[in-house]
Amino acid sequence: MSSPDASLLSDEEKESIRDQLRRLSGALPGFSPREGQRRMIAEIARAFSFCRNEDSPPTVGRNLLAIQGPTGTGKTMAYLLAGLVMAKSRKKTLVVSTATVSLQEQLVMKDLPLLLQASEIPFSFELAKGRGRYLCERNLLSLAEGRSPEEAAWKRPPSPEEIRTVDRMKERFGNGWDGDRDRWETPVPDGLWSSVSNQSSSCTGKHCDHYSRCPFFLKREGLFRAEIVVANHDLVLSDLSLGGGVLLPKPEESLYVFDEGHHLPGKSLSHFRAELEMEGALPWIERLPSVLAQTARMKDGKEGKPLPLEERDSLSEALQTLSRWFESHWEGTFSGSPSEKPDPAAREESLFGSGGERSLWRFPDGRVPDEVAGIARVGASASKILLDRVREERDRLSEDSSSQTSERKSRDRLMMELGNLSDRLSGANQLLGLFGSADPSEGPPVARWVVSRREGGIRDHRLEASPVWAGGLLERLLWGRVSAAVVTSATLATLGSFSSFASRSGLSSFPEVTYTALPSPFHLERQGVLRIPPLVSNPSDPVGHTDEIVRILPDLLDPVGGTLVLFASRRQMEEVHRRLPREWKDRIHLQGERPRSEILDLHSRRIAQGLGSILFGLSSFSEGLDLKGDLCTHVIIAKIPFSVPTDPVEETLAEWIKRRGGDPFREISLPEAGLRLIQAAGRLIRSESDTGTVTILDRRLTEKSYGPLLIRTLPPFRREPSSPPMPARSRRKPNPQGGSTDDE
Repeated sequence: MSSPDASLLSDEEKESIRDQLRRLSGALPGFSPREGQRRMIAEIARAFSFCRNEDSPPTVGRNLLAIQGPTGTGKTMAYLLAGLVMAKSRKKTLVVSTATVSLQEQLVMKDLPLLLQASEIPFSFELAKGRGRYLCERNLLSLAEGRSPEEAAWKRPPSPEEIRTVDRMKERFGNGWDGDRDRWETPVPDGLWSSVSNQSSSCTGKHCDHYSRCPFFLKREGLFRAEIVVANHDLVLSDLSLGGGVLLPKPEESLYVFDEGHHLPGKSLSHFRAELEMEGALPWIERLPSVLAQTARMKDGKEGKPLPLEERDSLSEALQTLSRWFESHWEGTFSGSPSEKPDPAAREESLFGSGGERSLWRFPDGRVPDEVAGIARVGASASKILLDRVREERDRLSEDSSSQTSERKSRDRLMMELGNLSDRLSGANQLLGLFGSADPSEGPPVARWVVSRREGGIRDHRLEASPVWAGGLLERLLWGRVSAAVVTSATLATLGSFSSFASRSGLSSFPEVTYTALPSPFHLERQGVLRIPPLVSNPSDPVGHTDEIVRILPDLLDPVGGTLVLFASRRQMEEVHRRLPREWKDRIHLQGERPRSEILDLHSRRIAQGLGSILFGLSSFSEGLDLKGDLCTHVIIAKIPFSVPTDPVEETLAEWIKRRGGDPFREISLPEAGLRLIQAAGRLIRSESDTGTVTILDRRLTEKSYGPLLIRTLPPFRREPSSPPMPARSRRKPNPQGGSTDDE
């Protein structure tokens, strides 16, 4: 057990951090450490100084830090420098986790090489990816040896281009290409890559003939030797759900930094969501005895253990009974009150696309009828027995060392089938377990719902379930186990407090967590202006609000600079775009019309030519856009980005909050809207020399009781006195050559 003194920052560590910062300042052109960055380095080093080992007492949170660093703070170098020194000193691995691929690439291709070049401390680093990003040589050779679907590897007749790609991969692998999908010379279609990628369901591990040069296992060995590992939130969650230390170094042996950490709670909910197609599961359940019999004969030359026919029948019958139950109750119990009925216009299109009759039923408060829960428990029990048997047979088969080519091919085919069945049974067991279990009386429930689709007179049902609150999951899987961790982002606090993030992330369970909000390094009160024009329409009236935006927007758009217009609704964005005058539409780049990178490139080129350019985007354009200088001099926000709880998870969460006497609007909707407003306004000032205006077209900011709270959440821009929009007779139209002309 660590002594109290072991949890203090040593003089040697302090001096090493100061020395590395001096070296970084001297080695990087234009690098000048800011006060906010120095403070961030000190806070991270302090949190990491309280790092724990497996035999340490339970944490009270001194080893956990949530730190908000606004744009320009220099967050990346702060956590890399402090993390490197402390990881070396405390003999830990530094794991940096991000939410986006772009930040991962920046870390691996730019920031870490710069730090390595400037530092006197040698270190190794690796980028961690899921195994699906790597080639399986055995799968590749199976495709290369066959050219028709009759040869098991091809699921359909390959195209000439697919054959050429496979042959080229075979030629290049080990001869200029390391098997990493992202390093292949051209983008590989998902359909083809899924046939050659490394999959846990078909992997035979050390028994594979190609194990010694397997890209995934070679990379995995490198990860466990590296001193800094760059991962993503999904991969970290996958490792934790497997027990930790499987895909990444053990949590107890790591110092974690979660950059873009505000995404962590949402990622956790998505990761632990489960679903099961009931009718679609029946064919693969029927195959189970046949596959197990083949496995036994290959291994022992005889049937071996009795086939699990009883459990197979129990699982199949459970799903068929559930299907019949939902079918018989769909027009009865599920017809419900209007508020409980499925809302096809709002939900079905996004869930299924077009075609067929589709609907969704959510169980209020996540509570399923006792009859349904009982059937689900029977299915969960049967699926667990079948899952254990399939895994046992797969483990036995993986030990087979057959040397004959035909036997190896048969073994590999069965290994793949057993792996697929294992994945399916695991998913069925998880879903049925969630439907059959009772929620804690005081804790948050599990959201449970059924999606139904009728086509050709036949109805199919899909069961889905998800936790509604990530706090308990992260408390148990991560914060209570990790040696030490830092969560950072430009947007962690909202409405002047960290309380919302602390609760959603589970950090609130640890009393001594440190929460720090660093000041902006920019002079925001001089560089930015906030405008809230007095509008006639209310955003709760989408037709009137859209009409008014169409009328006044030409007066707000910059004819020569860069403007970013952010909408909360795709329908409103497209409607406004459709109705604007042609001379403006030619300057607008609409999110979704082209790939994001292409849109930003076109925008940059027009600005460079002095022609002016306008970006129309949704919530994803509120994050990650770094539009410095003239690329963005005006951010226009169509309305306060309140989320409407129409998703089954959000609806169930709102019900739980109400049941315990809370207000979902104040506890969830308002803090999230504040966070999104901060992110949107944050697109404006990206450097010391940037200037510009944020305009919000929502009168609720000045009329509702919560308006002043949201305004105080925004950056401290200079508030411009309200003034009515320009009258139509004096609007200015863009000149095709740049500049503008008066339209009297």
